[in-house]
Amino acid sequence: MSHPLRTFVRLLPRRNPTGLHSGLIQNPKSKIQNGWLPALGVCLRVLCALALANGAALAQLATQPESQPVSRPASQPATAPTTTRAASGPATATAATTAATTTATQPAKEKDRFLAVVNGRVHTLTGPTLERATVLSRNGVITAIGPGIPLPPDCEVVDAAGLQVYPGLIAAVASGLHGGSPPQDTTDVYSLDMLIALAGGITTALSGNDVAKLTFGTTQEMLLKPNAFVSLNYTTRNPLERAQLRADLERVRNYLRDLQKHEREKDANKDAKPPDKEWLKDKYENYRKLLQREAVALIGAHRTQELRDVAELAGTFGFDVVVRSAYEGWTVAPLLGRTGVRAVITPRETRYPDERFNRPTGSSIENARILRDAGVTLAVVPETPSVTLWGLAGRDLLQLNLEAAFSVRGGLSNEDALRTITIDAARVLGVDSRVGSLEVGKDADLVVCDGDLLHYMTLVRYTIVNGRVVYDKSKESLYAHIRPAGEREVPDFDDQWPRRLEWPAK
Repeated sequence: MSHPLRTFVRLLPRRNPTGLHSGLIQNPKSKIQNGWLPALGVCLRVLCALALANGAALAQLATQPESQPVSRPASQPATAPTTTRAASGPATATAATTAATTTATQPAKEKDRFLAVVNGRVHTLTGPTLERATVLSRNGVITAIGPGIPLPPDCEVVDAAGLQVYPGLIAAVASGLHGGSPPQDTTDVYSLDMLIALAGGITTALSGNDVAKLTFGTTQEMLLKPNAFVSLNYTTRNPLERAQLRADLERVRNYLRDLQKHEREKDANKDAKPPDKEWLKDKYENYRKLLQREAVALIGAHRTQELRDVAELAGTFGFDVVVRSAYEGWTVAPLLGRTGVRAVITPRETRYPDERFNRPTGSSIENARILRDAGVTLAVVPETPSVTLWGLAGRDLLQLNLEAAFSVRGGLSNEDALRTITIDAARVLGVDSRVGSLEVGKDADLVVCDGDLLHYMTLVRYTIVNGRVVYDKSKESLYAHIRPAGEREVPDFDDQWPRRLEWPAK
C-alpha cells in the first residue's frame, strides 16, 4: 500500500515553486484559467478521500488484535488473553458498556435483616430453659441461641431483661384472623382481630384449611402450609356415608397394590400394562394421598364409639388422622395412642355423663393429662375459636394460654401444657419443622412476656413473627395503660362501677 502523501505529490503539476509564485504574481488570471485552480480542487478531493480511507484502515487495525483473528467469537471466556491494542478498542468498550448495563438492570442485593432478643429467660420447649440468653435471627430465621452471642452491626435489639421468652403460640383451630383461601390474597393485615390475637401471643393459626402466620402489616411469608388436611365424615349418624368412605378407600388401596405389582413385573415383562388411573381424581386423589401418607385426615369425633371407629379406620388403612373435640378421649386413650391418632381438644369443654350407658361417658378436666400419658399428641384450643369482644371473657381465642392452664388443673404438667399450644400444636398441623419451638434453623416467631405464660396476670410485651416485631405493648392502645411498668401487684381502684380505664397512679 503506497503512502497517501506520495500519491498526492504525483497528482500535483510538475512546476517549480518559484515559477508558480512568479507566474501568479505576473498574471494571476491567466494562471487560473490555465488549470491551476481546477487541478488544485481535484487534489483536494483526492486528499480527502485518501484521509477517509486511511482513517478506516487505522480503525480496523486498532480493533484487530495482533495475535487474534477479527472473527473472534463473542462467547470466548473472559480469561482469554488479549493484547493492549484490543483492550483499548471499540469492541472492549462495547463489552464494558454491556456489562455496566447488565449490572445496572440487576436489583441490588437486599441487606441482611438481623434481630436479637437479649437477656431473657428463654424457654426453647424442645431443649433446656436458658437464663439471660440471646435469640438471634437473620432474615427471619433463628441462627443462634445462647448466652454471650455477639451481635452483628445494624442488628435490631429487643431487651428482654427480667422477661420470659417463648415460641409463638399456635392456634390449631381459628376463625376470623385471616381471610378466605388463599389467605395471603384475602386477609386484612391491619384488622383488629389479628392485632388482638398478636397481643395474646398467637403467631400461627389454621385459616380454613391453610396454616398461615399473623404477619401484621404485610402478606409476605404469611402462608405456611396450604391444604393441611383432608376432611372426612365418619359419624355414626350417617351409616351409608361411612360405608361409602370405606368402599372408596378400599378401591384406592387395591389400585396402589396393583401399581406395586406392576412395578415388580415390568422388568420381566415389558408388555405389562399399568393399572388404569383415569378415575383417580377429586376425592380419590385425596384418598390416595392419605393412603400414601402425603396428607392427614381430619375427622370430627366426640364420643367413645366414634373415637373407637376412627382409630379402627386409621389402623385398617394405615393413614394419619387428627380428631377434633374428643371430649371422651380419656375413655379410649390407650387405643388412640397405639394407632397414632392426634387430637385437638378443649380442656374446659363440659359434657355431662350419659346415664343410658353403663360405662364412663362425658367430659373430664383430666382429659388432656390422660391422653398425654397414653402418647397422644395434643393441641389445645378454647371453646370459641375466634377473637370476640362479647360474651364470657376468657373463653375465646385471646385466652389460648389460659385454656392450656386449665389442662394443668386437670393434672398436666406446666411444660406439657405449654407444648399443647406450641410444638405439639405445630405437630398436629404438620408445621413443626418451622415453628413451635426455639431452635436454630426454625422461623423466628417469639413471644416476650412479663411473667409465666400460663399465669392469668401475664401480659405479652412483644410478639415477633418472621424476625419482625409485629406487636409492641407500649406502642399499642390495647393494653399500654395496663401495668405499663410491668408491676405484678393487683391495685385497688377507688371506684367500683363504672371502672375507669386509667391505671391508678401511685
